[in-house]
Amino acid sequence: MSSSLVLSKDAQVTHTTSNGTTTPDGTTVGVTVGAITPDIAQTSRNAQDVQDAQNSTIDIAAQPAGVTDGPTTPAAATPAPATRRTGTAKAAPVPPRLTTTVPAEYVHRAALAEVFLTGCEKTGPETYILTGQWPRAHTFFNTLDGRHDHLQACETFRQTGIYLAHAEHGIPLGHHFVMQDMTMTTHPEHLTIGSTPTNLTLHTTLSRPGRSPQFTITLKITDPQGQTLSTGYGHFTCISPAAYHRMRTASNPDNTTDPTTHTLKALVHTPTHQDPSIYGRVHSRDLVLAPTHQPRTYRLNPHPAHPVLFDHDGDHLPGMVLIEAARQATYPHPPTTQLTHTQTTFHHYVELTTPTTVTATPPTHTRDTTTHTVTTHQNGRLTHTTTLTHTHSHR
Repeated sequence: MSSSLVLSKDAQVTHTTSNGTTTPDGTTVGVTVGAITPDIAQTSRNAQDVQDAQNSTIDIAAQPAGVTDGPTTPAAATPAPATRRTGTAKAAPVPPRLTTTVPAEYVHRAALAEVFLTGCEKTGPETYILTGQWPRAHTFFNTLDGRHDHLQACETFRQTGIYLAHAEHGIPLGHHFVMQDMTMTTHPEHLTIGSTPTNLTLHTTLSRPGRSPQFTITLKITDPQGQTLSTGYGHFTCISPAAYHRMRTASNPDNTTDPTTHTLKALVHTPTHQDPSIYGRVHSRDLVLAPTHQPRTYRLNPHPAHPVLFDHDGDHLPGMVLIEAARQATYPHPPTTQLTHTQTTFHHYVELTTPTTVTATPPTHTRDTTTHTVTTHQNGRLTHTTTLTHTHSHR
């Protein structure tokens, strides 16, 4: 399933300058949207993958008008670029600012309720200030003691990188995003949910040497009082549909079928009837692990109909499923601790049709923290690593 960005002479992306006038950014584009592009959060890190990614560098200026790097869809499905207020050549009354989300397609989400970004302003060659909002209640991103969840910050980080690549760097919607690593820190003392939704300011740097497909992103999320809620750092690569197909088929461990033809219908879920509270969860649908006879070892067992972890279809397991598996595999940690830090590396795609083993190391302790490392393997091959640090609460 894919979307595409159609180059067109009939539309221009505009930027609002500090004096309210509108200046072209030099790129003429018209957006045409189809179905949701799958969210890519894992990658094979071998040399061929890197070469394929390098060969997929986006050079919009070099392509003739009307050419796309993916299938086109009817022009009527164009999303409204509502993330910036656009000025006019003449002075005009400024309308009241209305709050809306950025287009869901720009963060690879199907449900509008799962879009946490609301706007963006470019403040320098590589710097941006975005706005966002976390709801008071969420069906998945919540903690048992009434705080915003660490994984909600991870998801906001993911959305920020994808949005900026599409909206600010002209990456076509049909291209895939390969998240290589993600490091997130949250501050639980500032994450208590109040009587209103939490409005966010996201101070972001997105570095992209030249027109390279490789991006580096740093992020600091603050609340209206200026308190830091979360900080993050990571790398991702954008690749064309053709390069993605080559990479996926070449790295398929079974090498017998084309993994890009798989859908979530291929994912087998086995009900385990476990008490979700033993994994720090309230709803059984949120469980992603099944126990085994080995200590600290589990079988990955997410439900493919989960409305948040599987917001849209895909041909592999999303990275957020793997981070959630790492979180659940380290529970129960000491009950007076809060998850404050995750450092994740995605080594290979996690295939839908291959059994996945999740293993947690014994914890290490300091006076203030407890740390685990969790890995996933398929067919004996390391696919993902997350190190989690829980900090002792002083409440």
